[in-house]
Amino acid sequence: MSSNEIVMTNIELDENSLSAKDRAEIEKAQPMWKMVLTQFMDHKLAVAGAVIIAIFMFISIFANQIQSITGIDPDAQNVSNRYLSPWTTALAGPDVRETAVERFIMNNPEASDKVQKALIEKGLVAVAEADAIYELVATKEPAAVLADLKSLDIPDTKNLITSVKDFETFHFLGTDELGRDVFIRLVYGTRVSMGVGVLVAIASALIGLLIGSIAGFYGGWIDTVLMRITDALLSLPTIPVLIVMAAVDLSKFEWIRESKLITPSNESIIKMVIILCIFSWMTVARLVRGSILSIREREFVLAARTLGAGDGTIIVRHMFPNVIAPMLVSITLGVGESILFEAALSFLGLGIQPPTPSWGNMLNNAQELIYQAPFLAILPGILILLTTISFNYLGDGLQDAIDPKAIRR
Repeated sequence: MSSNEIVMTNIELDENSLSAKDRAEIEKAQPMWKMVLTQFMDHKLAVAGAVIIAIFMFISIFANQIQSITGIDPDAQNVSNRYLSPWTTALAGPDVRETAVERFIMNNPEASDKVQKALIEKGLVAVAEADAIYELVATKEPAAVLADLKSLDIPDTKNLITSVKDFETFHFLGTDELGRDVFIRLVYGTRVSMGVGVLVAIASALIGLLIGSIAGFYGGWIDTVLMRITDALLSLPTIPVLIVMAAVDLSKFEWIRESKLITPSNESIIKMVIILCIFSWMTVARLVRGSILSIREREFVLAARTLGAGDGTIIVRHMFPNVIAPMLVSITLGVGESILFEAALSFLGLGIQPPTPSWGNMLNNAQELIYQAPFLAILPGILILLTTISFNYLGDGLQDAIDPKAIRR
């Protein structure tokens, strides 16, 4: 028996071994989304990357709710409890406690008089009546202060009790060089870094898709002009140019100042998005142009043109679906690159400016404390690494799943 006969015999045996149900399942036409999802799920690293990105996006969206649950302000400073290690409980500084008492006395004068008299009468403090609450809060632990206030049985002390409960805070990941909670700052840093990366990737994809499709479809002098501009921007050294542009003060321009769209709190974020958008669309444009050049002479494009379809219809309905796969890879890689560029500029002090937290400026603040408090540098560094790798694997999985040539039917 020849080798060809053996192969044919094996195929016949495999077909005979299949049940009617299995054969019907194989021959059944599957919808496009199901084929794409099946192939994406086969890429285990891409699935893991998608899960990690989804977690980070969830944290970014619900950062305010996470702050409400923890009850910690990302900008609240406690210089008496700097560089605390993870899983540490800290006591608010004397200035914070004194400010809380002053606020209570100012907002509740009658209740404060009752509390001061009751503290003196019960012998809980031994100072002048006007200083009774200050002495109680300054000399005792929060738990003891709460017990004394509750023993007075004065209903109007509710606000003071709430303030005293906030004197003791638990820091899941410790505190930084100013005594700020590292965990809640990483949460808000996730919102800033992920937001900048995703916005830049979407904007660069739209710009690159527009320029690349026009250049590839029309060719001629339009292609020459657009591609020479693209090549010129690609030839520029990215980091030095970004550093120069990041140093530009947008508030110096009168029309920007009058528009009131940019405030001191968001200026660094808006400037970072604009700068990265200007220098991140070129790769997408070249990828799209190359794909359009190979597609525009295909039979289905010529058929659409023969049937009277306009240029816009041909580009949007017939060409765009065929360039989605390489463009998605470029977009996902672009998110990681944007986060890295933002982190690099923030690390150099030219990116997102404090007190707004981002992974990059948290690394910048930790560079002189690498031996004293290494976790301040390790934690944002790990998040940047995880995010970048996750987006890279996600792009790889999407390319395999969406590419029409790779789909198994």
